Amino acid sequence: MSARIAAVPDLSATPGERLAAMLEETSPQARRARIEASTRPVLPALEPLLPHGRLPKGVVVEVLDHALLLATAAGPAAASDTLWTAIIGWPDAGLAAARAYGLPWERTLLADAPGDHWAETASVLADACETIILRPTSRPVPRQLARLEQRLRTTGATLLALDPWPGTAELRLTAGNAVWSGLGDGWGQLTGRQVDVRCVGRGRAARPREVRLLLPDEHGGVSAAAPALVERLPGAGDAVASVAALA
Repeated sequence: MSARIAAVPDLSATPGERLAAMLEETSPQARRARIEASTRPVLPALEPLLPHGRLPKGVVVEVLDHALLLATAAGPAAASDTLWTAIIGWPDAGLAAARAYGLPWERTLLADAPGDHWAETASVLADACETIILRPTSRPVPRQLARLEQRLRTTGATLLALDPWPGTAELRLTAGNAVWSGLGDGWGQLTGRQVDVRCVGRGRAARPREVRLLLPDEHGGVSAAAPALVERLPGAGDAVASVAALA
């Protein structure tokens, strides 16, 4: 059994110096630095949806909408030219749409048919890819899930699950109330989709957040639709059910 060893205070420091160090450690700048170290940026339209406006590292995030998943994965990849993304078990991912959201093809690894080895494939790619999009291609077993989730915590990779995750998911993102635009009475073409996107999670993220997005918008990307943010608390039963589903 391991034990956490607390840092030994510098007894040679004066009370004023110790107070200054404590204030620096708890300052907004220090808190922001800790948040940035444990998360990754997302596209601006998704920031109001997520805790701290960023995607957590080392966890599983359910994203139960194809377009939303690609937009979520595009944020970290677009923020740095050194980050890689893996897509496992999803041969019809729609790479043209992924490119429109900002996911670069040249830094995307594809494993279309991993068979029963999807968990092992994800574990290996977690060393090289900061974001992993995964659709399991066979029925998972608890031991597989536990090993993969531990691997994510070790490497800091974020796994975006396209289907409900049978293990422990930190966040769940869903989309509903979709309304397409662009079609008239027998004429026109689809130009965009307005959806209400909802995020619920565990712990501090248990309070649901909801944003209305154009996903895709007229340019094939993602943008906020008015109102930009609608945050509401559901009935008590809904809140319990939402959190219980992730527990």
